[in-house]
Amino acid sequence: MKKFILIFILMITSQKLCAQEIAAKVTVNFESLQTEFREKLVNFATQIEDYINKNKWTDIKWEGPKIPVSIQVFFRSGNQANRYNAQVVISSQRPIYQSEKSTLMLKLIDPNWDFIYEKNQVLLFNPNLFEPLTGFINYYMYIILGIDSDSYEEFGGNRFFSQALSIAYQGASSNFSNGWIQGEGSFNRVDFAAEYLNEKYQNFRKAFYDYHYNGLDLASENPDLPLKKLVNFVKVIEDLRAKVFSRSILLKVFFDTKYLEFCELLKDYPDKSIFERLKKIDPAHISTYDNYIMRK
Repeated sequence: MKKFILIFILMITSQKLCAQEIAAKVTVNFESLQTEFREKLVNFATQIEDYINKNKWTDIKWEGPKIPVSIQVFFRSGNQANRYNAQVVISSQRPIYQSEKSTLMLKLIDPNWDFIYEKNQVLLFNPNLFEPLTGFINYYMYIILGIDSDSYEEFGGNRFFSQALSIAYQGASSNFSNGWIQGEGSFNRVDFAAEYLNEKYQNFRKAFYDYHYNGLDLASENPDLPLKKLVNFVKVIEDLRAKVFSRSILLKVFFDTKYLEFCELLKDYPDKSIFERLKKIDPAHISTYDNYIMRK
């Protein structure tokens, strides 16, 4: 059975390294904008959805299920030069093999998206040429493809993280550099992509793959595997925390995405000290871990 699963997932993986694989849903909120700007943005969500869903992001025919992606755009300001600023919430999911369930792969809040948009403008797809509107979308589609591919094959996302990093460097040197510049603020897109390609995170990425491929995907055969792989994953992250700067963007986004899933898997784990260990490596969610410690 394991051999069959391996063949199945390798088939999915080879497809995921190729063609039209994103199924995006885009919503917008422009309550903070004046009426004149809202009218200019009336078709914005549909245009971004079409841009993502109708373009090919890789180079092989896609036959597997598309990656569900949610993008929520909260407009904060606009001006007469058609320049806008928005906060964006982005998430993606991945199906679990032989299950009706999915696992959350990415959930992050990007606080600063600056771009020019004219009503009903044509959005041209060229990932190698940075433009502040489409460049932002391109960057996150490659990040999502990278994370998804990493869950099916060790370092399967390298090509996508490299593409995202190239876009990020272009953004950082553009006139719309807000949110792109390395080392800037609590979140920036250069560091996020770069950390995935940093040698220090190799064991993290291996454990990430192992947790999804050899844990969640095989839960129908052996329900204990996800928990076993998760406990090992925690140990890997503990070792990583001793080596990397505490404000790692990758780890912050990772725990923001996965902490509730981990808590649910661990809720009946007999050794409650696992939650104390999680509190040390993920202090942002201490209150949630404390709640699970107190559960009987």
